Amino acid sequence: MTVYLYNLIFSLNGSDCAVGRFQQYPSPLPPSPTISNVSCAWFEYSQSGTPFDLGPYYQVVTQALTPSQWSDPQSDVNALGLDPGDYLMIRVSSADSNVDNYQMRFTGVFGRGTSQTLPTGAGDLQSPLVLSSAAAPNSSLPRTVIDSDGTGGPSWPGPITSDGSWLAWLGEVVAAPNNAANDYTLNVGASVYVNTNPPATGNTFTFGKDPTMHVGGAMQSGRKDKGRAA
Repeated sequence: MTVYLYNLIFSLNGSDCAVGRFQQYPSPLPPSPTISNVSCAWFEYSQSGTPFDLGPYYQVVTQALTPSQWSDPQSDVNALGLDPGDYLMIRVSSADSNVDNYQMRFTGVFGRGTSQTLPTGAGDLQSPLVLSSAAAPNSSLPRTVIDSDGTGGPSWPGPITSDGSWLAWLGEVVAAPNNAANDYTLNVGASVYVNTNPPATGNTFTFGKDPTMHVGGAMQSGRKDKGRAA
């Protein structure tokens, strides 16, 4: 079992904002790459278990992550290799000095990422996650849409104040029917509302990214690392 964090960083200053783009994965990496300075990256949890003892369900997280507990960043340019039983988490943050004035919601939509021929039934599954929650952890229905909030900008959540981030635990990866391998695309969108002293360009901004992932077909146990799909 491995826990993967999809880490995204945005700024309302500079050219990325004008095209709705998160900060890009740096090349070369900084001398000490962490979740605080590397965007568009998958990080691995370096501790045992899961962060905050989270389980196989979706949950918005209101505690900041410890950067030193996340390592081995890899760019989202290539597909992330996953096994059933792995866990996914997403973090969106900003280092802008006035991030405390930002309110943000993120939305994700899963779908099959390729048109390759798969065994009967395997290609029908549109997400590797399920609709479980902490209160009802045993759902087997697929979670194809991830939505952290359903209201207007002024009501969107503010950041975790200690590090200017928003977090969601996405839950456990599950296999397609007949334990077939499958490929997925996750379209991630972040909508940002500035509640005080907004830029001259407006008070609402959006950013998007579409990482892909390959889910292997066999449950893996007792291993920390494995090969990644290219």
